[in-house]
Amino acid sequence: MARRRKRPTFYTAGELVSEGILLAVPLCLPGQSVPPPAGETAMTALAYDPIGTVYCGTRGTRAHVLGAVAHRDSGIIHDLGVVPDADAVVAFALPDGKEHFLILASGPSGGALWSCSRWTASFCIQEWFAGRYPMRKVCDVLPGQTIEAAVASPDGQTLFGLAGPQRDLFRLDAQTGETQILYHAEEEERDHYHLLPGLGIDFRGRVWGTYYPAALWTYDPNRGELERPRLGVPAAAGRGHHTYVSAWAADPVTGVLYGGTAPDGFLFKMDPDERTIVGLGKPTRMDEITCLTIANDGRVYGMAGTEEDIGHLFCYEPESGSLRDLGTPVSVLTARQYGYHFRCAVTGPGGELYFGQHERVNHLWMYFPPIPQRRAGTHAGGTTE
Repeated sequence: MARRRKRPTFYTAGELVSEGILLAVPLCLPGQSVPPPAGETAMTALAYDPIGTVYCGTRGTRAHVLGAVAHRDSGIIHDLGVVPDADAVVAFALPDGKEHFLILASGPSGGALWSCSRWTASFCIQEWFAGRYPMRKVCDVLPGQTIEAAVASPDGQTLFGLAGPQRDLFRLDAQTGETQILYHAEEEERDHYHLLPGLGIDFRGRVWGTYYPAALWTYDPNRGELERPRLGVPAAAGRGHHTYVSAWAADPVTGVLYGGTAPDGFLFKMDPDERTIVGLGKPTRMDEITCLTIANDGRVYGMAGTEEDIGHLFCYEPESGSLRDLGTPVSVLTARQYGYHFRCAVTGPGGELYFGQHERVNHLWMYFPPIPQRRAGTHAGGTTE
């Protein structure tokens, strides 16, 4: 009698993301176009446009703006062009009611604000059209000073940023192009009040950032002044002078502001009205939280890991308080890809999450979180599962 063959057993250490589905999408339409050159695609900014486009800004030898349309029959990422005289896209702004979007970019000669018509792809069964619109310079921004970080107001009419070696806080009017320095640390203040990288903005338009040692500052446009509330972010003992908030995300429903830190990688939440902070823990063993985004159901997703690590995806569930390391990003559909480093994230309309890879050769990563199963219960007709 023939013996039954034993089924093979597959072992895993559980290090790869197995919850939900991750896709590494090439920065082109395969078979029809080619992605930008290697060394020009490290993503630094993502923004979702309600017309259905995700704008991607890159850093490298040259800075590119790309448009990604994943819904309906499009499924394309299109290179919208190179930003003149720039090596990094710092932030996008989408002014309410306007037919254009704004690009804040930085280069060797300083920053500049650019305007471009909003873009989407048009398809007709087999034929497709994905044109380019010209970029129009709105204004130069602090010539000679590199822009290190920036964030747009909720209405897209104003941008706030940090520029120059002292990280001066500035305000940029997107309509007039007027730039105003809001805070400049004098020499005697720099050891204590030097503003650190990373900017967040809450639902009331207040800007938040960090200064030494692991303390928060905020700028309220309505009051027109920079405040230093007595608020400290989570930090390892003795490492407060090294700690700053490296990633921010605002919950559009609850108004809660979430933050992730570097170099130790702690997650926290803050009520910007009550001025209270709750530490949520360290989601992974990695040393830096690089980006955060809020899913449609209120869960918080983020990436952690420095450029020397392989990235880890994590999730915080506000209802249960669960904080979980989901593992290393891997995409196995079409070409196999592993994600090592990410710098930006945004949530799409269908609940899909977008993560911008920040390496020499990059993809736009889409994550489809799992939908929780319904629990068995009873209803008028009997038991259901």
